[in-house]
Amino acid sequence: MIMRKLFLVALILFVSVASLAQGLQSINYNYIYYPDQEFFFDWKITHQNSQIEIQYILERAGEAVNLTDYDLLWEIRKDLSEKEGTAISSVKPSTPTESQKSGKVILELSSTGKYAVAKIVNNKKKVMTIFFKQIPVKAEPYLIQDNNPNVKNYARLNTSLSILGFEPEKPLIIAHYSNEFPPAAPPFSTTQARVSPLLKPDTLITTSPDTLLSFNEKGLYLAQQDTASATGVAFRIEDDYPKLGKLQSLVGPMVYICSKNEYSRLAAAGNDKAQFDKVILSITGNTDRAKIFMRSYFRRVELANIYFSSYKEGWKTDRGMIFIIYGLPQAVYLFGNREVWEYKNTTFTGKFTFVKAATIFDPENFVLLRDKSYEAKWYETIDLWRKARF
Repeated sequence: MIMRKLFLVALILFVSVASLAQGLQSINYNYIYYPDQEFFFDWKITHQNSQIEIQYILERAGEAVNLTDYDLLWEIRKDLSEKEGTAISSVKPSTPTESQKSGKVILELSSTGKYAVAKIVNNKKKVMTIFFKQIPVKAEPYLIQDNNPNVKNYARLNTSLSILGFEPEKPLIIAHYSNEFPPAAPPFSTTQARVSPLLKPDTLITTSPDTLLSFNEKGLYLAQQDTASATGVAFRIEDDYPKLGKLQSLVGPMVYICSKNEYSRLAAAGNDKAQFDKVILSITGNTDRAKIFMRSYFRRVELANIYFSSYKEGWKTDRGMIFIIYGLPQAVYLFGNREVWEYKNTTFTGKFTFVKAATIFDPENFVLLRDKSYEAKWYETIDLWRKARF
C-alpha cells in the first residue's frame, strides 16, 4: 500500500507516555520522513463560519494494528516552547472501529496563530506520537477528496474533487499549467533550477465553488476567485504517481545518477524495455545490481513524491533530490522558516539547510542552500548508487 503524504506539514515525534510535558522545539524530527508507521493520520485545519474546525482521520496501516488500542488527545499551545498545553474538550468523534477513527475538533477563532497538537497514544506499547500544526490566521481554500480534506496537494487523473473555502456566490477560476518544471540542480551548483515568476496558463476554467470537479489533463492547477490576489489553492494532477510504474515515468528521476549520454539513451528508449534495461545494465554492471538499484532507487523516488510534492513532482524538489540520493536523515531540525537535515552514517557525514520560499503555488516550498563543498561527496554517493551499494 502506498503511504500517503502524511508528514509535509505535520510534525511527528515518538516519546514515552511517561514524558508528556515537553516543548516542541529543538527536537529531532527525522520521523516526519519515516515510512513504516502503524497508522496513517490525515488532518486539516479550516475556518468554518465563526469557528475553526480540525477534520481528522486515523487509519491503521496493516491488519495487525487495532486502533482500539490508541487514544487521540487534543490540545492548544501558545508557542513551540510551551511544555504543556490546554486540553481541547470540543471533540466530535465518529463511531470508532478497529481500522479507523475520525471526527471533528472545534476551536474558537481566538486560537488563530497558536498551535494545535494531536497526541496519539498507543496504550499497549506506552508510546505517544505527537503531531502539531499552526492554526491559520485567515481562512484558506482547500481540496476535498472522498469527503475528507485532502492534505496532499496532488490527485490522480479523473478523481472527483471539491474545492472549499471560497465565497459561494463568486465564480471560481481554475488555471491549468502543463509546464514541465526542471528537476533540482545538484547541491553544489552555483545556480538553481529556477521557474519563471510569471507562469502563463494553458487553459482557464470558470466554474462555481460548489461544483464537483474532475480533471483529465496532467499538470499544475491553481484555483482562485481573484487572479490578482495571493489567495488560492494549487494542486497537481498526475496519472502515474506517486509510485512510478510506466517505463517513460522512470526516465526523469534517473537524471541525478546518469551521464548526459546515458540519460539521452534512456529517453530515446521510449517503450522499449529491452533498450531501457540495456542502459541500466551499462550503469550497474550486472543484472543483480540492476535489480537492487531499481528497487531501492525508485522506492525513494516514491517516498519523495509522497513527502515533497509541490508545484512540481516531489522527486524534482530540492528536499526530494537530497532524500533520494542520501536517504532518511539521522536528524531533522526545524528553525522557523528553516529545515536542517543532518547525516552521520557510513556513506555520508554532513548537513543540508533548506529555507522556506513560499509561493501561491506552494506556501510550504523549501529550497536548498547550495555550496560548492558538497561536490566531492555528491559524486562519491552517486558512484555508490551506480554500483548498487544501497
